[in-house]
Amino acid sequence: MADGTLTTAPVRISILGGLGEIGLNLMALEYGGRAIVIDCGVMFPDEPALGMGVFVPDLAWFDRGTAAIDAIILTHAHEDHIGALPHLLRRARAPVYGTQVTLAFARRRLAEGQFGDPVDFRELVPRRPFDAGPFTIEPISVTHSTPESVALAIRTPAGIVIHSGDFKIDDSPVDGWKFDRERLGQLGDEGVGLLMSDSTNVERTGRTGSESSLGPVLHDLAARTHGRFFLSAFSSHLHRIRQVVEVSRKFGRFVVPLGRRMAESVRLGREIGQLQFGPGFFIEPEEAEFIEPRRLTYLASGSQGEPLSALTKVAADAHPRVHLQPGDVVVLSSRFIPGNERTINRLVNRLYKRGAEVVYDAVAPVHVSGHASRDELSELIALTRPRCFVPIHGEYRHLRRHFELAIAAGVAERNCFLLEDGDSLLVTADGARRGNSVPAGRVAIEGVDAGDPAVVGERRMLASEGTVTAIIVLSAKSGKIVAGPDLVSRGLVSGDGGSVHMRGAREELARRLRAMGTRFGANDPRVKEEIVRSLRHYFSDEIGKRPLVIPYVTEI
Repeated sequence: MADGTLTTAPVRISILGGLGEIGLNLMALEYGGRAIVIDCGVMFPDEPALGMGVFVPDLAWFDRGTAAIDAIILTHAHEDHIGALPHLLRRARAPVYGTQVTLAFARRRLAEGQFGDPVDFRELVPRRPFDAGPFTIEPISVTHSTPESVALAIRTPAGIVIHSGDFKIDDSPVDGWKFDRERLGQLGDEGVGLLMSDSTNVERTGRTGSESSLGPVLHDLAARTHGRFFLSAFSSHLHRIRQVVEVSRKFGRFVVPLGRRMAESVRLGREIGQLQFGPGFFIEPEEAEFIEPRRLTYLASGSQGEPLSALTKVAADAHPRVHLQPGDVVVLSSRFIPGNERTINRLVNRLYKRGAEVVYDAVAPVHVSGHASRDELSELIALTRPRCFVPIHGEYRHLRRHFELAIAAGVAERNCFLLEDGDSLLVTADGARRGNSVPAGRVAIEGVDAGDPAVVGERRMLASEGTVTAIIVLSAKSGKIVAGPDLVSRGLVSGDGGSVHMRGAREELARRLRAMGTRFGANDPRVKEEIVRSLRHYFSDEIGKRPLVIPYVTEI
């Protein structure tokens, strides 16, 4: 039905991630057993102490097999929109669409995720529609903090649906890729059935600043830096990298990418024409050791204080080639992601202790958001004049405030829908209504391995409940206990076995094992089950804790 003919059957929009949280963006539009998927991102956990890498969306929706996937469409190159792509492609094979920049980062993500199968990548061009099953999708250029971001105008059997992607309205973009007001206004004139719009910055009044406003700030900072100049930002922010490189060229500084992801982003930026600078301008850290500090700029990964990042190593004086000195300036050109504040503050303190001057958003305007503030959100609603509205991309408070903003902007309250992960919306030519719930959630991933929720559960238990190891030695001949049980505790009670509770637990376990009155073997599951059951029972009754119990049974 890509010809625009309207039907009475609804188009189902399933919210699989990104509504009620920052990150994990994933959505599917479905009609007549065919579907398209928009984005597939990760989210960073609030519990880094548990050692988790990232969360990816629960992809159980794709296991139902009720819809054939005709396209996976990526709106831009940020990890919260493309980071889970390898996991999705293992469940649902379909062509992957994105602009040149977005596909370059998507290919890198697949390589990092050890996804070796061939993928059908197809490049998006703004205002050039393409068909995918019953849908016709037209990319529309928008401005954001990573290049070549797009909104999507989707012609469905129920009318036009617009997905904003992440956006702001930047009238002075660094690379000339402009927010296409004209095309969005034309679609508004034609009639938009549903607008789904980015809610991240709805709490901010006015308009978001232009990315190009950072150029003069970086120029002034570099001009007064007598040592090395460091800038740390997300590696996908090629606009920001481009501006600091231009400033460095003006002051005769070589640019040194520091960290694997930053070096790879610079390589990708040069290959696709986003960083058009001559050979010899970018140098390796080994070469930089022979150049005086005032002629060096470092692009360092790790603006969020990630434990293994280049900047964290520099701050700890653990980097093999870079050691901070008085006169060096370090610019953290990113916002503090909620949950990371303590880690970033620790990083800032360490950088100061090394003698560097540290500049970050709280003390100077060295970061500009990539998301629209309230006036821009209202402008998008005014341009498209949608019949129905759904706020997307944000925590619940963001969605609620954007919901209220849309009503104030003239969308009828009955046509505004406050959805969260696991909700669905049924859209027809006459309007929209809520549908049944759909499978949604998150799965922890560590490194490139699929995360096991049981492992995360064990880590959480260790953090809050502690652990007890029980050691028992059996006679291989008689099957009787000849030594133990001995108990060792960590994070529960005094672990040397001499505390009242440890003595009591040992006596209770010994009594339970004697009561079993049978011959044991080291691999007999009954004895291990009894150890776990007895000890968890004891500590739960005595001190209100249910520790992780590790039984160790051996024979002599």
